[in-house]
Amino acid sequence: MLRIVLIVLLTSLMGACSSSPFYHKVFMRGQVVGVDGDQVVFCIGTETGASIGEEFVAHRYTYEEYGENGEYYGTIEVGSVVVREIVNVHFAKGVISSGEVTKYDILFSK
Repeated sequence: MLRIVLIVLLTSLMGACSSSPFYHKVFMRGQVVGVDGDQVVFCIGTETGASIGEEFVAHRYTYEEYGENGEYYGTIEVGSVVVREIVNVHFAKGVISSGEVTKYDILFSK
């Protein structure tokens, strides 16, 4: 029960802070926010040093249950994205250069 209460409180707090610069820098950095065909919009802009032509590796979070042994969260590499346009300090647009990148994947520098 305590776990559920803590999750609800944390979610509420994050929701209240979601428009703050801190939330964007810490929680959304590198997140893919939209995909249309091979076109991608993601949270890496000039503020985090993105540059046109730069390639990022896309990772997806995974979850597996191990019965009584608990659970495991990990990441798998799913593709890569090349920056084609800097939108502003927070966002950039790019093109998928390999793999299958979807909304909510996370991009990391190569």
